[in-house]
Amino acid sequence: MNNDFFYRPIWQQYLISFLLPSIVFFICYQFFIQELKQQTEMQITIYEEKKTTIKLLQSKIERYQSAKNSSLTLLTELEFAKAIKRNQLHLTSFKYEKNESSSYWHIELQGQFINFMQFISELNDNFYYLDFQNFIIDKQDTYLLIKFSILIKRDIK
Repeated sequence: MNNDFFYRPIWQQYLISFLLPSIVFFICYQFFIQELKQQTEMQITIYEEKKTTIKLLQSKIERYQSAKNSSLTLLTELEFAKAIKRNQLHLTSFKYEKNESSSYWHIELQGQFINFMQFISELNDNFYYLDFQNFIIDKQDTYLLIKFSILIKRDIK
């Protein structure tokens, strides 16, 4: 093997021995720093997303707590009918019973389960007082038959 490294002057040997590894180290160090910078930016964006999610959830909690402190709204027949229509459900039966302190709505709806869940969440988001009783879901050929009763008390506390 013909190697002329040892036949060069000593300052060139030192230069090659120290400078070449130093340059390689510097280049690797720059790649490492760049990778750390990218990871930090990614962590910052994740942190910001989680921070906004936390703020959103805190606002929902505050909204819920303020709604709990305020009186809930009673659901009327017209609002109930509009909510059914908006959520693509079909009312098949509606029976109304009334006594001195409360009234019952016995309801049968036809539709898809996801539409029913949207219907319930819409009513809850609007702070309607809902007391479900006798909840039954029957699967038909292409739709669900959902039966339930809503208890409506005259004086909500």
